[in-house]
Amino acid sequence: MDPRRPELSFVLPAHNEAQNVAAMAAALAKVAAPLGSHEIVFVDDGSTDDTLAEIKALAARHDAVRYISFTRNFGHQAALRAGLHHARGEAVVLMDCDFEHPPEVVPLLIEHWRLGAKVVVTQRMEINGSVSTGKRLTSRVFYRVLALLGDVAIEPGSADFLLLDRAAVDVINGFEDRDVFLRGLVRWLGFPLAKVPYAQGTRPAGRSKFTLRRMVDFAVSGIVAHSVKPLRLAIYLALTFALLGLLLLIYSIVSFLWVPRTVTGWTSMMAAVAILGAGQLLVLGIIGEYVGRILRETRRWPVYIVAETELSREPVRPAHVVSERVASKA
Repeated sequence: MDPRRPELSFVLPAHNEAQNVAAMAAALAKVAAPLGSHEIVFVDDGSTDDTLAEIKALAARHDAVRYISFTRNFGHQAALRAGLHHARGEAVVLMDCDFEHPPEVVPLLIEHWRLGAKVVVTQRMEINGSVSTGKRLTSRVFYRVLALLGDVAIEPGSADFLLLDRAAVDVINGFEDRDVFLRGLVRWLGFPLAKVPYAQGTRPAGRSKFTLRRMVDFAVSGIVAHSVKPLRLAIYLALTFALLGLLLLIYSIVSFLWVPRTVTGWTSMMAAVAILGAGQLLVLGIIGEYVGRILRETRRWPVYIVAETELSREPVRPAHVVSERVASKA
């Protein structure tokens, strides 16, 4: 182990969590004290409240607290990747700072890591009342769709609450892809993996930032980032709709020649237009999603932009020291 590195790093994305960061830092410090040396890395994801000010105040009082501040909101996955680049620990724990990922579970993650696991993931247990009905249903649908279309197996209830060994962190930091689905990527790496169940904690203040739109965007990213099956599905859909169009064409010819009083062409034409049009739009939409991501990759834009870190702070020199240096130069 590198003596310059802390044994543990905690990476916590924060977006408008001013009421929670101090409490979370205190809870983690208490949990980590018997586990070894540690650091807490907050990633301010473009907060519009006093989150950054609270984090800076913590960093000024505690050497173990470090931070990254984005110029704007770049999203949860970008914040996690920034935290991984900034973390120095031999093991890095990723978790939210709203207490829905309970700090009390951290010792279990560390225990599995010390037993040899390079990746320790968590799985949320669906205890009655701990998770809203809407979130529970959307989560089940997402993971079932991902199981059908994805290339990695992810357990229902999985989260970005996990531990990564330094070896896994270094590999992930080497990825240059702009869109990364982290909970799928850590399983794809193939490192020895352990699983820890947990009961979701309760947020003491604020509200969840994971809106329906963000959930849909996250689901699409998870599927597209780890599978080309939707492209193959598009081919099958195109063939299916082509077959339906052929059958409708045969039906139209038979009706025109042998069925009396048939309104020539109207029903079959409208049905064919509707079915084929829907099929084409669906296929184009799937292809467009991949083409759009190819465009984003070829642009080579940064995943995030850092406004400042704890290293940006310059020590304040007393006025008389500055005056003496200026005088000596003169």
